[in-house]
Formats: sequence, structure tokens, C-alpha cells
Amino acid sequence: MRLYRVARPAPHRRHLARTLGWMLLVWSLALVALPAVLRGVEVLLGVPRVLLPGGTAAGAVLLVAASAFGVRCAFAMARGEGTPVPFEAAARLVVTGPYRLVRNPMALSGTTQALGVALLVGSPLYYGVPFAGGLLWHVLVRPSEERFLESLFGEEHHAYRAAVPLWLPRPGRRPRPAPPAGWTTPGVRRAPGRTTIAAGRHHAARVRRWRCRRASRAGCCRRCCG
Repeated sequence: MRLYRVARPAPHRRHLARTLGWMLLVWSLALVALPAVLRGVEVLLGVPRVLLPGGTAAGAVLLVAASAFGVRCAFAMARGEGTPVPFEAAARLVVTGPYRLVRNPMALSGTTQALGVALLVGSPLYYGVPFAGGLLWHVLVRPSEERFLESLFGEEHHAYRAAVPLWLPRPGRRPRPAPPAGWTTPGVRRAPGRTTIAAGRHHAARVRRWRCRRASRAGCCRRCCG
């Protein structure tokens, strides 16, 4: 089974519902179940909580803000006709909403959420989760994800990587505007001296060719890719 696959065509509401469903599942496991288990182990071992001054208030603010940011990412991802999970990846390159600021806003949201929970719970073991999770994602997940996007979107993704930072927005730089209403296939087109977001009419055909190549090792058929 291939890990990375483009999501099947579906209505926008279905993509949004599936995205929010996956997010709730991950949040339940990483932000509720995991800290509860780790804190239970610490209690059995007699390890006290470590509550920092002002940590409870700061943790609550981080958790609420990062969760709202994550929901905003979900809406942007659904407009790309997909979900954040690898086997239901967006069929279009998502460059709007939080994706104008950083290339992986959901990873940033999840790491910040975990930091907020760590400050709220005060679990010594869970304090390492946001840092370990961010490092593992950066080293293990990000390279394969970017290779998949490069194979699917080509020059569009290359230009997007060059224009948008990975983790943190560039200070003093205004985010690029979203495509105008009515553009259904946002891509990236190079123009002399700048990179602009435009509607690539050939993108749908390119996605069909990519699916065809994945479906048959012998190559594309004329019906799909002609």
C-alpha cells in the first residue's frame, strides 16, 4: 500500500468533515490520552508535577490559539480537495490561508498545542513531547512529504518552497495574497522578476496523468493522458 495518495474527488463539505475528523482523533490521542498516561506513570513513580510560574495561563492561551489556527488550516486544506493525512492528500497545491505564512502550519499548530498542554499539566515527561514530535516530523515525515508534492506539482511546489518558509513566518514580510474568487485551481507561475499565484488550466490534466502513472507501471494510457 502506498503511503501518499491523492484524495478521491468529493464535495468540499466531505473533505472538510474528514479533515476535522482526523484532527479530532489526533488531538484526542496526543493532547488528552498521552498526557494522561504519562502523568499516571509519573504518579506511580512518585514524580511530582513541574508547574512554571504563569505556565497555566500561558498554556491555556497557547492551546486555544493553536487549536483555532489548526481549524483554520483545516478549512484551507479542504479547499485543496484533500485532507492532511498522506493517503488522502490534497489534489491541489494549498497556498491560501495559513499556508501563505508557513509551508506546514498544521505541524506548527500541533507542536504549539502540545507545548500548551505541557504547561497546563506540568508533566515532566510530556514537556519533551512537543520538541520530540516536532523533531521527528521534521526529520522523518517532511522529506517524504515534500518529495511527493514535488512529484505531483513540479515547478509550482518548487516556487512555493522558495517563497514561503517552513516553520516560522519571515519578519517584516507581508503574506502573499490569496487567489481571486473564481480561481478553482491555484498554482504558481513564474513571471519576470517575481513569482505570482495563478490559475493553471493544465493542472487537472497533470493530476490525471500522475494518477495514471501510479496506477500502471507500464505508463499512461491515451485515454487518461492524451
